Amino acid sequence: MLRTRVISAVILAPLFLGLIYLGFPYFHLLMAAIAAVMAWEFCTMDGREGAKRRIFAVLAAIAAVGTTTLFGFAAGLAVTLAATVAKVVSDQAAGRSGFYLVQAAIPYVALPAITLLFVYSSGGVDSIYWILAVVWGTDIGAYAFGRAIGGPKLAPAISPKKTWAGAVGGLICGTGAAAGVMAALNMPLTASMFGVALLASLASEAGDLLESALKRWYDVKDSGTLIPGHGGLMDRFDGLWAAAPVTALFCVIFDGGVHRW
Repeated sequence: MLRTRVISAVILAPLFLGLIYLGFPYFHLLMAAIAAVMAWEFCTMDGREGAKRRIFAVLAAIAAVGTTTLFGFAAGLAVTLAATVAKVVSDQAAGRSGFYLVQAAIPYVALPAITLLFVYSSGGVDSIYWILAVVWGTDIGAYAFGRAIGGPKLAPAISPKKTWAGAVGGLICGTGAAAGVMAALNMPLTASMFGVALLASLASEAGDLLESALKRWYDVKDSGTLIPGHGGLMDRFDGLWAAAPVTALFCVIFDGGVHRW
């Protein structure tokens, strides 16, 4: 399993980073594609969503990201809200009274994609690479420290394999990776940068736990099978999707990306 994960990462990571480097429209199309696939996976995990409802969620996610690209972030947020309301109303009209977890699929996949576009707009490609370093460093650190040290479980009812040692190791490696990117970009290591990195790393770990909780709720091992060794895109991008809104918030606070931190 580890070998398969590594091979998939070695093949896909350069392609992913290359599309980000190319910027518009490649990065924006990438965000729309990821959000679309994740919407399909979310609805598939639910198991009660027919093809029409899955397609609606996919198209809504694409529309939200596309509208953001063309008309701005407020427009993308408006499309996300409208699509979510339409989903809930259509369920009520079809006799599915009450609220269902799958009704959150559209904002769950679209809002982080929109915030990543905001981070890109505010801080350029360097800010995207920075947040990727935080998330990937957190993921690698949590795995390495958890395997090497073990110890008390972090949330056994949600994810039995995660440990407190892994969580702390993830924070250390995530913030360390952030510092490494800043050094590579010849930018100073400020207290504010470390603060943002720490919060983004925490959000990444929380996103991982949330994804585990979703899979446990739906009683599935993975969200999909698209990436060998990793599962679906929801499995692969859970940390990034949680860290993106946090990073976008600090882009607003500091009026810019990593160059302003």
